[in-house]
Amino acid sequence: MSRTLLVAVVVVLAFAGAVVAGEETVTGTVAAAAADAPEAATIKAGDVTYKVTKDDKGKELAEKAKDKKVEAKGTVEEKDGAKWLTVTEYKIVE
Repeated sequence: MSRTLLVAVVVVLAFAGAVVAGEETVTGTVAAAAADAPEAATIKAGDVTYKVTKDDKGKELAEKAKDKKVEAKGTVEEKDGAKWLTVTEYKIVE
C-alpha cells in the first residue's frame, strides 16, 4: 500500500511543474540583452522583469521590438530566482 502512495506522490509532483508553467500573457517594455547574456532580451512588466529565452522567437522579439511595448504570450518558468518567458507569439502595442 505504501508503495502505491509513493508512486502517486511522485506522479503528482512530476505534473505540478507543468501546471505552474502554463501559458501566460505578459505586457511590458522590451530591453535588449548583452550579446553574451543567456537571455535574448528582457521584458519589464510593472515591478517584474522577465528574461526572454534565447530561441528563434525570443531573438525575433529582441530584434523587432527593442524599446517597444509588447504583449507577449508564452510559458513562464522560474529558474534561479528569475522569471523566464519562452515566447510563442507577441505583438507590438501602441
